[in-house]
Amino acid sequence: MFLSEYAPIKFILNQDNPCVLSIIIDSTGPSYREVGSMMAFSSEGERCGSLSSGCIEDDLWLSAKSSFEKESPVISNYGLGSNIFDLKLPCGGGIKILSVPNPDKSMLNQIINGLDNRLPRGVSINLLTGSIEVTDLIHKKLKDKIFCFNLIPETKFIVMGAGAETYTFCSLSLAAGFEVKLLSPDISLINDVAFDQCDVFHLSSFDDFPDVQIDKWTAIVLFFHDHEWEPHLLRKILKSNAFYIGAQGSKVAHLNLLTQLKEMGATKSELARLQDKIGLIPSARNPKTLAISVLADVVDKSISANI
Repeated sequence: MFLSEYAPIKFILNQDNPCVLSIIIDSTGPSYREVGSMMAFSSEGERCGSLSSGCIEDDLWLSAKSSFEKESPVISNYGLGSNIFDLKLPCGGGIKILSVPNPDKSMLNQIINGLDNRLPRGVSINLLTGSIEVTDLIHKKLKDKIFCFNLIPETKFIVMGAGAETYTFCSLSLAAGFEVKLLSPDISLINDVAFDQCDVFHLSSFDDFPDVQIDKWTAIVLFFHDHEWEPHLLRKILKSNAFYIGAQGSKVAHLNLLTQLKEMGATKSELARLQDKIGLIPSARNPKTLAISVLADVVDKSISANI
């Protein structure tokens, strides 16, 4: 099971024992994780998350224990610029990690509550005291002993369709740790035990569309062989601010879909929001290949859009 990027914060909130929150605050050259990535340790040595491929976590636990003893933050350097010569980073870069003992749980709750409500949060941490301030989005920086970074809601999927492609894509996305909402006219798919962990809705007609939250961190993918569903569903969706909207089908099917949407009153700007194709692998016909191809495409688009 893949962990959420914010699992270390939730780990601390669920612990009765004192904890340390460790965060990458600077990096040089290639790095396994990006600035702002987090890991947590309990005072009993339990861990949540990782900041490398396993190279530094044991040593970082020593820094965490040191921060407990000092009752103040500890900064550790690894790789380039570090004086720890016997602990190398295979990637060849360097990272600086801040370990904060007993972070303010009220501030951590503010962060998680915001993210759970799909609101981005800005976070400022005093390197000397470990005090945390939660704000709206801020410019990411490390300046004047204050580390500032942004936390944004994680990508979620709204998947519509039926058949093997829908089943396989939902299964893959759930296995990768993404939040998935499934909308399908296929009642057997809706009732499949594989989807106990995701929100499901039975589409009983073209107009039977639930009130779903769609934001700019949402990707919407349609997998229909019966293309009659698509224009009716997309007519509503294209007005949203989802960063990715795409439908399975050939070039001919895509052109027919655009024509139908125009006839239904979709504007030029709305039509431009529809992907002209989905997936990174051309003409993928195997459900597994298609699922991998589309998931990779969405992740690639999210990185390009800085989502």
